[in-house]
Amino acid sequence: MVPNFADIQRLWEETLRLQKEFIESLSSTIKLFSGFSFMSKEIAVFRARIQAGGRISIPEAEKIALRLEDGDVVKVIIVKEGGEKYGDEGVSGSG
Repeated sequence: MVPNFADIQRLWEETLRLQKEFIESLSSTIKLFSGFSFMSKEIAVFRARIQAGGRISIPEAEKIALRLEDGDVVKVIIVKEGGEKYGDEGVSGSG
């Protein structure tokens, strides 16, 4: 079965739409992180699970590396990872 022109046109338009969404999303992410230097000793990146009451724990290794103490103020940027829910395997406290 050979697809007709209308089917090919719809597929092409959908492909372009998805590419545009991807580029916009990538651009937003780059803008978000452009102010950070990941080579800095003041930034840690790790995976965490949201616990009861919306709590997120900072892994001990990151607390030591950043010399964090109780009462320190930190900035938190949340990026949801898709597909994983509470109870799924594969989410660890450090990354």
